[in-house]
Amino acid sequence: MALKKLPLCLLGAALAASVLTTGCQPQADPVQTTTQPAPSQPATNETVIYNKWETETHRPHKEINQRTVDEQKEYNDWKQKQPDHH
Repeated sequence: MALKKLPLCLLGAALAASVLTTGCQPQADPVQTTTQPAPSQPATNETVIYNKWETETHRPHKEINQRTVDEQKEYNDWKQKQPDHH
């Protein structure tokens, strides 16, 4: 019975290790956009908006700070034009 739970425990340990080893300091991006939450945090309104931009512009998912300065500027320009932007 304990052997059946071993793969689940190993998976849990691997997930916990990946969360614990990721950087906790948010990286400031050069275009002054809001940094994205760490993967362990719940989605924020900014995350929802960013994911919408990725979908509408047919881009593969990347964290905002991994995008080029031009892409970050394009995202900020797009976001400013959104009717729900505050």
